[in-house]
Amino acid sequence: MLLPKKLVPVIVRLTGIKSATKVNQITKSQRTVLVNTLKNLKITVKNFCKIEEAIVTSGGVPVSEIAPNTMQSKLTDNLFFAGEMIDVDAYTGGFNLQIAFSTGHLAGESV
Repeated sequence: MLLPKKLVPVIVRLTGIKSATKVNQITKSQRTVLVNTLKNLKITVKNFCKIEEAIVTSGGVPVSEIAPNTMQSKLTDNLFFAGEMIDVDAYTGGFNLQIAFSTGHLAGESV
């Protein structure tokens, strides 16, 4: 899925592209409308979660699909991952930054 599930109906309504349309079936003009809609989308935050719930990054490439000594994909040659692209959760307080710096350095050195 290219968009968060709850955002799909909004984008469908704004663009007029049917929700059943597959990505590879979108016309050039529909793609232009979609890109312009996403680039100019205004979102108003109406409520906030507790801080314990608000600061989290989850999802991404499973660590089981990444060679830990190089950060290279085990599935595709010459494809490297770093930082929040990887499915790793960490406490706040600089840990996510350290993961980003360390994996980024390792991936860069491995290219």
